Amino acid sequence: MTQNYNDKFPIKTATACQSKWTWSTIWLNQGRTSSCHRVNNIPLDPDNFDNFHNLPKKIADRELMLNGEWPQGGCEYCQQIETSGGYSDRQHNNSIGGYTPIELYSDPTAVYVTPKIIEIFAQNTCNFSCVYCNESLSSQIETENKKFGHKHGIRHVPISTRTDASELLNKFLYWLENNIQGLMRLHLLGGETLIQHELMERVLEIIERRPNPNLQLNIFSNFNVPDKHWYGYINRIKDLALAGKIGRLDLTCSIDCWGPQAEYVRHGLNLDRLESYLAWAAEQSEDWLYLNVNQTISSMTIKTMPELIEKINQYSKHRHIGHYFMFVDGDKFQHPDIFDYSLWADDFNKIFKVMQNDTVTKQEAISRMNGLQKRLQNTCKQDNIKINQLHEYLDELDRRRGTSWRELFPYLIV
Repeated sequence: MTQNYNDKFPIKTATACQSKWTWSTIWLNQGRTSSCHRVNNIPLDPDNFDNFHNLPKKIADRELMLNGEWPQGGCEYCQQIETSGGYSDRQHNNSIGGYTPIELYSDPTAVYVTPKIIEIFAQNTCNFSCVYCNESLSSQIETENKKFGHKHGIRHVPISTRTDASELLNKFLYWLENNIQGLMRLHLLGGETLIQHELMERVLEIIERRPNPNLQLNIFSNFNVPDKHWYGYINRIKDLALAGKIGRLDLTCSIDCWGPQAEYVRHGLNLDRLESYLAWAAEQSEDWLYLNVNQTISSMTIKTMPELIEKINQYSKHRHIGHYFMFVDGDKFQHPDIFDYSLWADDFNKIFKVMQNDTVTKQEAISRMNGLQKRLQNTCKQDNIKINQLHEYLDELDRRRGTSWRELFPYLIV
């Protein structure tokens, strides 16, 4: 059967999530994968790499969803939002058409399927050391840990040897060469994607050899790379899009809040440079470039999120800017639910006051933000043990970096 790129996900059980069937995230330098970046990852099979999308855990999760059950190991993220009466990522993703695996057209209960969305974390090369990140995703944090050691709550995430990571990159690129024409989206992440030159060069070479006019290439960036890399890669991708070799470039800016708080959270960030690139991207034609902002919500970002949203509003006057967000993952002591909800109530009032609702996509963003608010309203509870862990962790970062969290985030002292 010919695929219709507007068809909605056909499985309608109460827990079914399109991402479980369509999406695979792969961490090449960890040798792990998951069915979306919100759930726990599992080991790849290096000897059978091409089966990454249909590993036993992923099959089992699909079977549970076909029976209306929630899988464990990360799906609680959406389950808690829905239980709280909010609008979850699962519900949002199921509303998007065009990502149905081809196998579901002939068998709507198929659990062995072909992915439509691939998300790749290739290396940890990065010029930032964000407070919620770890050494597997940031070479800056890896360098810090070698100097200062793993202590005071610094999370250790093992990295594969460079040889193993290189072999997995080669396996992925071989798979991509043979399967790119069936993909709808390809997400490239870091570290910082636009300074991971082997990944960028080899993926673009594959696209040049094996064009896919339906492919949406999504580059995640901290918008703080040197001009030669920024304009060099983006203009090269622009040429591919205008030549019909891909459908478009999605350029996704990773930024969580605004002001000096943002520069603390994303250590290494120069907001002036980021804003100059954001302004440039906002002027480009939607014939080839879609612009997005992706933010991580933590106890350190909520209070200056309204200022970030106002920046999104400023640069979206003449174009759409996608706005996506999620709660911090990993270190539980960075999650805002370790504080009483009263600490955040006024902040959410300010957030909703500045969020615009003049388009369907903006209304959906409000619904998703409302889901996160409801989740906090139901789960926030002051946890002094975790709050003390947060303080110890930030004290250690300050010692390493010569910063002062107490000046920027005095409300965290309760």
